[in-house]
Amino acid sequence: MGARGCGRLRRGTRFASSSGVKLARSSLVGLVATAVDLGALAVLVHFLVPPTVANVPALVAGVAVQFFGNKHFAFRDRSRAYLRQGAQFALVEAGALLLNAVGFHLLVTLTPTPWWLARAFASALVYLGFSYPLWARVFRGGR
Repeated sequence: MGARGCGRLRRGTRFASSSGVKLARSSLVGLVATAVDLGALAVLVHFLVPPTVANVPALVAGVAVQFFGNKHFAFRDRSRAYLRQGAQFALVEAGALLLNAVGFHLLVTLTPTPWWLARAFASALVYLGFSYPLWARVFRGGR
């Protein structure tokens, strides 16, 4: 077994490390996207845009950061397939929205979980179990 076994272990470790780095970078992108979303909402409301009107452009700004941040920073995807990836990303986001809504609803109606913890828990589960794995398939150009 000797050196060959060690080589396999190193390659497997490198893969796990690379996946962990991508996950960490994607999580950081999510934090920045949330800050952009909330910051844009705050700025628009400050300039007397009604919150119900300001909500959509703020969300769009956050989603744009999420898309470009994951494509270029988290997954290092340099392909030019913006339309295809944008459409796939939008489908993933639509699915995530549905799963977040259902998960949140189930947690707050079937358990004594506080709403704020239910939101955080459902979002984390959807991100780790749905969004991130599918984004890794959408942004394959970085491999």
